[in-house]
Amino acid sequence: MAQKIRNPLAQALGLVLQNTRDKMGGISSSEIASLLNLAASHYRMIEAGSAILQPSRAIKIIQTFDTIEFIPLCQVLIAIQIIDSAKDSVEDMRTITALLKEANPSMSKVLEKFDNLWSTIKSKEPAQVSRQLVTDGIVKELETFLTTEPVILTAEQIDNFMTPTYRYPMSGQLYSKIGNILQGVAPFYLDTVLQLVDNLKGITPRVTAEELAKWESRHKNRISHIIGIVRNPEVILGVETFDYSFLWEENFQKMLIIHRDPPGDKTVSIQNQIAKHLRKRFETERIKYERELEIFDKVIKQKLLISHGKQNKEKIDAILLHKQIPMNNLWVYLMNNGYVVPFIDNATVDLPTDNLYGTSLAYDETCEKLTFIKEVCADAGFTL
Repeated sequence: MAQKIRNPLAQALGLVLQNTRDKMGGISSSEIASLLNLAASHYRMIEAGSAILQPSRAIKIIQTFDTIEFIPLCQVLIAIQIIDSAKDSVEDMRTITALLKEANPSMSKVLEKFDNLWSTIKSKEPAQVSRQLVTDGIVKELETFLTTEPVILTAEQIDNFMTPTYRYPMSGQLYSKIGNILQGVAPFYLDTVLQLVDNLKGITPRVTAEELAKWESRHKNRISHIIGIVRNPEVILGVETFDYSFLWEENFQKMLIIHRDPPGDKTVSIQNQIAKHLRKRFETERIKYERELEIFDKVIKQKLLISHGKQNKEKIDAILLHKQIPMNNLWVYLMNNGYVVPFIDNATVDLPTDNLYGTSLAYDETCEKLTFIKEVCADAGFTL
């Protein structure tokens, strides 16, 4: 039994990088490491297959090794991560590799060559595995894959990547997204794209009420759900400033609003107040809103849900906390394509608009808040 199991695809990639480096006029591993912003010792481990290369390094790799194509590289790096999740067991790695071969036909020529390698991985040292990677033609096949422009996949193949029957994440959506994003983009511009992403990370978007309204208007036919977590329920009564007309969009399914504090007038339903004000507004422009008025009561009943989150005040306070500053409202837009777009603001009923602060949350903060939001929504009888 080998002392240490290594990820065979990572080993093969390391050998490809080493061969490519040798073809670049004998450039040293230390020089390559410097170009990739990695420690020399860490890069040597990558070439040896004892450390994996993170997908975030993909652009740096193609900048350094100009024969390697971006989309195939991303596929390989993600496949390495998936296989690495089962590195403690040769059988599990074998199973995942078989699933990857089925899920991503474009890599099948590479992955099918691993069939004769598993017994060596189980019983031999990593150095012997590396030799077999070369003699069995795996390194050569992987090098060909990495240096060949990708074939655009069919819709059927992309759909197969997304099939929910697989036990492991096959990342088919990411493969297709990479192709869609970069299709037609010259590699010359990749530096610009990377610079743009880095710059955006340091900018906090400041979103005014008007800007949010314009964003809603532009995307209203792409929104499937809206979840509002608000401190004061009266803030949602302004039907003149808050556009509820997307409730009548065909693709829109539900709007759930959960408020932390009780309404000022506990004898009147917040939902009834919204319905009353909104109907009055539509009636003043009956010609424009004739279709909405015909099915008004049905839409309000089926698509607008409002709940008092009195049992979840602490969770709501956590949801409305942004960079240690208490905010008043969080709006989460679930898009038809699966994206989640959150906005958080400090708006109140009597706050002047020039003192309004709103922003859209970063990915990590969005994930953190969604955990609490799902729990609060479940308590309100709404399953995400």
